[in-house]
Amino acid sequence: MNVKTFLSLAAAMLLCLALAACGSDAVLSDVAVSAPALDLRSPQPAVTIQYRIHQTARVTVALEGAGGARHVLREDVQREPSGDPYQLSFNGSASLDSDTRRILPDGDYTVVVAAAPLDGGQAREERAALSIRNAPTEQFDVYDLAVVPNPFSPDEDAIDDETKFTYRLPITASVTLEIVEPERGTRYPVVTRAERGPGEQSERWTGRPVVGGLLPAGIYQYVLVADDNRGNRVTKRGDVELSSAGIGQMSLLEVQIGPPRQTTDPPATIELGDVITVTYRVKNTGAIPLRTFGPPSGYLYNTNQTFSSIEEEKYANLGGGLWRVGLDWEGNGGSGSRYPFRWAISPRPPEQWYDPGNFDYLQPGEEATIIGRVEIKQRESRMTFFVGVAHEGVDYPLDRLKQTLIRVLF
Repeated sequence: MNVKTFLSLAAAMLLCLALAACGSDAVLSDVAVSAPALDLRSPQPAVTIQYRIHQTARVTVALEGAGGARHVLREDVQREPSGDPYQLSFNGSASLDSDTRRILPDGDYTVVVAAAPLDGGQAREERAALSIRNAPTEQFDVYDLAVVPNPFSPDEDAIDDETKFTYRLPITASVTLEIVEPERGTRYPVVTRAERGPGEQSERWTGRPVVGGLLPAGIYQYVLVADDNRGNRVTKRGDVELSSAGIGQMSLLEVQIGPPRQTTDPPATIELGDVITVTYRVKNTGAIPLRTFGPPSGYLYNTNQTFSSIEEEKYANLGGGLWRVGLDWEGNGGSGSRYPFRWAISPRPPEQWYDPGNFDYLQPGEEATIIGRVEIKQRESRMTFFVGVAHEGVDYPLDRLKQTLIRVLF
């Protein structure tokens, strides 16, 4: 073997050794994509990006598109050396920010995997080509989101007791709505991964957690997330205010039922056409005002009437939330209503009400004496009366109290 040949062989061997050494020292290798193109019309659109790590390193995986647009798929995650390749499934979507994820448009992209050793060694970057085809062209978003009313007051007074989140979706999406308490970050679900759309949507919130309890008044954050299950995700955030919150509470401190001139020994005896009087002493024992409406204290009924029939139905039940004291009697089947005789719990005349002639409030801690009167036209010789409190459209928090027998002569 001549000297020239020997030197050529030696140089080749040194080159091979150098390349081998380089490969063994490299932090990253074997970057590849499972398919050259991602067809988003396929039944399960996704490709797998894989790479090998030979030293403990921080790894970033990104997609670069036309014009230098860069979409990070994984950012600065720690990876340990492994004999098996790391794999990342890619469905064609990327995060634009912490709240929004979008399907990328059709085009030619470059997958870029960068790895930096933790020991400060030589960083390495490898690339692979990938095309996206048949991406949806319609824009996905949550449109026209509104919270009405805001603020609202879930205090069961029939005014702004709940709020609604209204919005529009272009296609069907999975929607999650949560309320976040600002100081501790406690999350209260309103709806969770509910299928909605397309079209106009509405979510109702009463200001209460799903399981019991009451939330205090204050400003909360709402987080609405819509996911179209194809890769698009949109998050909307904002504030919703509870201006007051609580459940009303009322006590009947004392009740008297009878004719104006009480007989010496019970039961009281009256004649047909006489008037009985019921006197209530009430107190707001809760922390919120109790909204009430007429007829006012002192109003005179007869037993052929009800609160719904008097004054051209002016005092019919308004659909919930208002408070009144009531009177009824055992065996009353003709009125079709529990406590057919009801009165406002305000001690003031109607012209002095909060909304004169319409409604008033019994404030927390306030006491009032309410007078009710009923002319007896019912041909029953024995009538057992009782009283209660109607929280209309909600319940009867005080029911069938102070049963009192009255004899009727006719």
